[in-house]
Amino acid sequence: MKADDSSSAQTGTRTGAGMPLVAGTPQAEAAMSLLGVAPVFQSFHAADLAALIERSHDLKFIDHADGTDIVREGEPASRLLVLRSGSARVLKRSEGGDEYEVNRLGPGDCIGELALIDPAPRSATVRADGPVEVLAIPIADMLALATERPGFGVGLLGMARLVVERLRNSTSTVVQSLERALHEERTRSAMGKFTFTLIVTYSLYTWVLGTATQVKQALGRSELVTLPAVIITVAMLFWFMHSSGYPAAFFGLTLKNVRRHLLEALALTLPLMALAVLLKWWLVQHVASMAGQPLIQMGAPAAPGLPASTFNPWLALAYVIFAPLQELIYRGGLQGALEHFLTGPWRRALAIVGSNIIFSAAHLYISPGLSISAFVAGLFWGWLYAHQRGLAGVSLSHMLLGFWAFEIVDLGVLE
Repeated sequence: MKADDSSSAQTGTRTGAGMPLVAGTPQAEAAMSLLGVAPVFQSFHAADLAALIERSHDLKFIDHADGTDIVREGEPASRLLVLRSGSARVLKRSEGGDEYEVNRLGPGDCIGELALIDPAPRSATVRADGPVEVLAIPIADMLALATERPGFGVGLLGMARLVVERLRNSTSTVVQSLERALHEERTRSAMGKFTFTLIVTYSLYTWVLGTATQVKQALGRSELVTLPAVIITVAMLFWFMHSSGYPAAFFGLTLKNVRRHLLEALALTLPLMALAVLLKWWLVQHVASMAGQPLIQMGAPAAPGLPASTFNPWLALAYVIFAPLQELIYRGGLQGALEHFLTGPWRRALAIVGSNIIFSAAHLYISPGLSISAFVAGLFWGWLYAHQRGLAGVSLSHMLLGFWAFEIVDLGVLE
């Protein structure tokens, strides 16, 4: 008995070996019918297939029970097997000994045709997935017949071409798998750097939260602490951007469609600026400290008992610089990376909300009211960034809405 047809008594996994076919019997006709529809035998003439069935000394049908190994990886390959019924799994063993399914076979599929070109041991294990019946054809009989019948040799050449074509497709599949593995490794590396950057940034934020509160209480403003903190955070973000291997456009740094994005951001921000005026009106009506203030604070004459509005150009310049840097951190860096690393249908929404929570928390040291306002506005900016995939429009919106709300309209009670 051949090594690839060992009995169940030897291995505990094989079933009956079957009896050699006799020409002219129903089993021989069934074999002829099977070879006639099997893809690997399509280039053979019917007469050559009939000659194979007639002259082969050990061609037979073999039954395999569910879960048994039809062939095993590493065994000698002395037979070509064609599935007559049932299905089977092709398993490849890793260096660690684990088996992984790489293909599935059904009726008409062939096992071992590569041995006609390369008589090496079996390259994979094929395991029955339910009861399976196969037609076993000795490879030696096929090669011997090719020397006697030139037409059979032509058929073998066609089979070899089919094997080469499958190997070419397999090579393409392997290349695609390697590309996916490389992409996953790159993603894991970027995720690690992103996590490191986030930990460092949050540690810096924790320090800023305590220090900026004290500076604000002493000097009335906290920019002496927050601005250097933002610069350090941006430097960390640029390190992550450079080392991640992703292009600048991945982080929203692109001029593609910038004119359309700016006009769209302006059109969408104007209604929010109007809402800021309505919010100011509500605060004037319901908050005692803002009673009597005009809806537009900048340029308005000072009300009795209230300080006159002043315009600080340096503060305006700082805000024009500060707002895009914030958007680079929270939208370009944090939201974009979260959306890339998360999976599932809600990953964009989760990225917007998650990054916006951190954006809102970064304003908490000033006041809870400003933190809530930042969260509401940040949801809009997060959506706008996800829609445009660029920082130009969202940065313009941030500068306009923020400067309008806190310098021109003056929602100062929130600060």
